[in-house]
Amino acid sequence: MFERFTESARRALFFARVETTQLGATSIETEHILLGLTRDMKGLVARILALSEVSAAGIREEIRGQAVFQESIPSSQEVPFSAETKRILQRAAEEADRLKHGYIGTEHLLLGVLREDTSMAASILTARGLRLDEVRNTIVRLLGESPTALDTSSRAETSERIEELRLLVQALVRLPSGSNEARDLAKGIDDRLAVLKRILGGSTRGGSHEPA
Repeated sequence: MFERFTESARRALFFARVETTQLGATSIETEHILLGLTRDMKGLVARILALSEVSAAGIREEIRGQAVFQESIPSSQEVPFSAETKRILQRAAEEADRLKHGYIGTEHLLLGVLREDTSMAASILTARGLRLDEVRNTIVRLLGESPTALDTSSRAETSERIEELRLLVQALVRLPSGSNEARDLAKGIDDRLAVLKRILGGSTRGGSHEPA
């Protein structure tokens, strides 16, 4: 199920589970996914929130303020996704396909949250002014922007992109040659390589600029 998910997206889901168990909830809800997404302070979701002047800390504070704390669940206990969260994962995949991305990243998870518009997580985001179409357009712009416009946290982001490529290649070699899954993963690798090539090319030309 998660073969197309990038390392960042998998990490967000991991932290969503951590938040769920710490709050004592019995299933991973949409607000836990949002908590997982706001854990990464340097990735694409963080940049989208910053551009929208939305505080990740404020989101976390609101969610935890509304939570009914119960006894923490042991980390070894199975914690399922709720029906809403399963729909978010499916819609994240649809958003990746819509943008012709072979991978599913944190940006697609964010779009999936916004599409589940009756969920608590979507309500928190829309109350802060985030709208599905606008966020989608921002993602397209950020993925295609010049490397010279990227911030100084970009060196770590480049390392993360390389790690994602490594994991995608590992997943690709385990799939049957010519299968739909293999073609999707190959497209994801091509997408990531194209972005990385632009970044590294811009870094070489710009001299003093940090790579993204």
